[in-house]
Amino acid sequence: MKKTSTFAALAAASALLISGCGGAEPEAAAAPTATSVEELYEAAQDEGQVVVYGPTEDLYAAVYEDFKAAYPGIEIVTSDIFGQELDSRLEGEQIAGGFAADLVHIGVSDVERYKEKDYLVPYRPFGTEDLDPAFIGPDEAWSVPSQHLYATAYNTKALSADEVPTTWDDLLAADLSGKIATATPKQSGVTPQVLSAALEEGVIDEAWIDSFKAEANPKIFPSVANALQATVTGETNLAFVAGYGSYMRQVEQGAPLGFSAMTDGAYFSDVAYGVLDGGPNPNAARLLVAWMFSAEGQASVAKHVFEFGTMPEAPLPAGADVIGDPVRLPYPGADGYRSTLQLLSTKF
Repeated sequence: MKKTSTFAALAAASALLISGCGGAEPEAAAAPTATSVEELYEAAQDEGQVVVYGPTEDLYAAVYEDFKAAYPGIEIVTSDIFGQELDSRLEGEQIAGGFAADLVHIGVSDVERYKEKDYLVPYRPFGTEDLDPAFIGPDEAWSVPSQHLYATAYNTKALSADEVPTTWDDLLAADLSGKIATATPKQSGVTPQVLSAALEEGVIDEAWIDSFKAEANPKIFPSVANALQATVTGETNLAFVAGYGSYMRQVEQGAPLGFSAMTDGAYFSDVAYGVLDGGPNPNAARLLVAWMFSAEGQASVAKHVFEFGTMPEAPLPAGADVIGDPVRLPYPGADGYRSTLQLLSTKF
């Protein structure tokens, strides 16, 4: 699914037309020279907008409204796009003479690939001096202002709080056999990322995966969203991997759901911004990313999309205080993730 702005579509089409007609490549925007957020805003006003590609931009609409209230005169144009479609668009724009977008807003596994393709330009956002270095990519190629929490959601009509698993081994309990929903583990996505993170940290091993398939006997669905919906309807008692934001949005609509993070390991998925090299609005792009790390930006992502800010003292999303303080499983890196996908392809 995608929603593409008129500007982004016209910009891409224009770039292709210029290339096809043998015209000169579009002139790249001048590299920013601002030394403060205030100077970035002054320069960004001449640009007037920032264009963002990513899979969750529709969900971020309210966050971006908060940004526009803080910085009048800067519009945010988004395109909800991901996977092969996003890869193809970026490749096509680069071949045509330059990116129509300024930022990609996506998981670290994707920005890693874009860095390898030389799509990204280094940028360390203003105001991140106290940020954990783990949230800045190699060579400052990307930065992570927030994280998704992925853990388990359960149907409160089927399970009481006392019956909900609290550790990874609890998920193998006989009374849950055949009652757990999961997205296809061998298909690239958040479910194998969760498993990869747990494997890398030693929380589970290959024998656990074998037991999960044989003893837990999970029902397999095409996506994490489908697995969560099966739990909402009562088809299953528990969704093995569910995003905290998706869970909260379901609860707001009256779904009978609870949420539980395994105490021995819950996956916090980095949500990164990468600045595209030569994008048309370099100052506005950097201004938006810097704002995401500000106190206002951190509060906005917690409020509107139920994400966990990465800055010290960032506020928790609503309801997250009852989750406790589980061991945080980080992204395992490209090599670890690829290795897990290979393993899972032989198991499921």
